[in-house]
Amino acid sequence: MVRHKLDSVNAFARQGYDLRIRCMACEHVKDASAVEMMLKLGERRLSMSIEALEDRLKCQTCGERRAHISPVPIDF
Repeated sequence: MVRHKLDSVNAFARQGYDLRIRCMACEHVKDASAVEMMLKLGERRLSMSIEALEDRLKCQTCGERRAHISPVPIDF
């Protein structure tokens, strides 16, 4: 089994994963396309790092900036 280092939005997109964004304050969950996120970040010339993105994202439900990003589980 191969493990991939998913430390950037580029890495998620390259490996075929989407982003699962979870608010650590209210547990709201949203799935987002890694490719679309990569394009939006590129347009704004923002960092593609997962750590930087987690610090920037704001929850649509509670307004907190406590995101945690993980890969969307793949169904077999």
